[in-house]
Amino acid sequence: MNSFQKVIFCVLAWSAQHAFAQDTVTVNEPLGFGMDDSLSFGGRSPVLDLGQLGQWTLSTVVSGLGFTQSNAVAGNPSSTADFSNAQLLIQKNTGTWQFFVQTGLYSVFELGVPYNRAENYTNTTFGWVPQAYVSYVPDAHWSVSAGKLPAMGGYEATFSYQNLNIQRGLLWAQTNSVSTGIQVNHTDGGVSTSFTWNDGSYSGKFNWLGASVTVQANEANSLTASWVGAVSPNSQDNVTTPVLQNNSEVVNLIYKYDHDQWMVAPYLQYTVIPANPSIGLADTHQTYGAAVLVNYRIANPEAGARHAAKISLPMRLEYLSTTGGTSYGEPMLLYGPNSAAWSFTVTPTYQYDNYFIRLEASYVQAINPVPGSSYGRAGTQNSQVRGLVELGFLF
Repeated sequence: MNSFQKVIFCVLAWSAQHAFAQDTVTVNEPLGFGMDDSLSFGGRSPVLDLGQLGQWTLSTVVSGLGFTQSNAVAGNPSSTADFSNAQLLIQKNTGTWQFFVQTGLYSVFELGVPYNRAENYTNTTFGWVPQAYVSYVPDAHWSVSAGKLPAMGGYEATFSYQNLNIQRGLLWAQTNSVSTGIQVNHTDGGVSTSFTWNDGSYSGKFNWLGASVTVQANEANSLTASWVGAVSPNSQDNVTTPVLQNNSEVVNLIYKYDHDQWMVAPYLQYTVIPANPSIGLADTHQTYGAAVLVNYRIANPEAGARHAAKISLPMRLEYLSTTGGTSYGEPMLLYGPNSAAWSFTVTPTYQYDNYFIRLEASYVQAINPVPGSSYGRAGTQNSQVRGLVELGFLF
């Protein structure tokens, strides 16, 4: 898809909302998957009333980003501009049978990782329909979803507009993004549990299991514990299914405080990839991670309020260390055997009505990297600074 075609897609997505919408409905809950609170689909989203098929909500996400960076690796530009999202989201979130479909163009920008342009990222990862699933919701306590689902594990979501920061973090890179499978959810009072059976890192082999429990102690405080992992080996190794992460087990403990102007979410993450010579892993690999995400809401209008400024200051601090993987020729985590890194990211955010602009500054420091595996044209620089801007609309 060339630049002209991308623009046409954005226009069509916008037109679809207005040409086919018969009514509008206020949408205050997340669309299809979780969003953090620096951006929101505020206001009224168009609805297509299909009679016995129910009401389908149509939403559009269009955004572009530009960035500059120090110590760019070979083959990656020091600065560029691109679409970060050009998507149409379609959902039915009422009734016994519900569904969600996400379609369009997207890029996923990671700390310390070379940028992959949206067109290429879309075509080589999850395709033009990165998420699509149907849900059976018999009552207010139970739901069962099947299809291309947001992966369980970790704190951050995949797409830029879902998160406090434009770039995904160091800990996020050790988890999955999209998994094909089934997820069962149950909520009773302040306790929510989920169970999943899926194909891990989008491998097509259904050998992952997972469980998560969240306890909402009160309106402001919650605690989540989760485990998800492979129960059998898989030698597949490509962009969406890296052999190490796809054979891992991921454990998270996440605390979240959200009240008045503050949101604070510290969490711990542990991953282990057991040794398995049959798939080329002679050594056991492990990662130990800790992060804290903070958002200070300078101005935060009430849910559904129109024509009001939403201003926030999200920040993220992370540390990730690795052990194992000392065999010659074996795949590496992070910057090689026993390497580590820390990062800091700050993302001032302004949203007015459906339109937003975000600035971002990030710093990553590599610790004990294998020569040639870190930053700069020769991979010998141990740090990287990036400056970004993202602007767009969510309707």
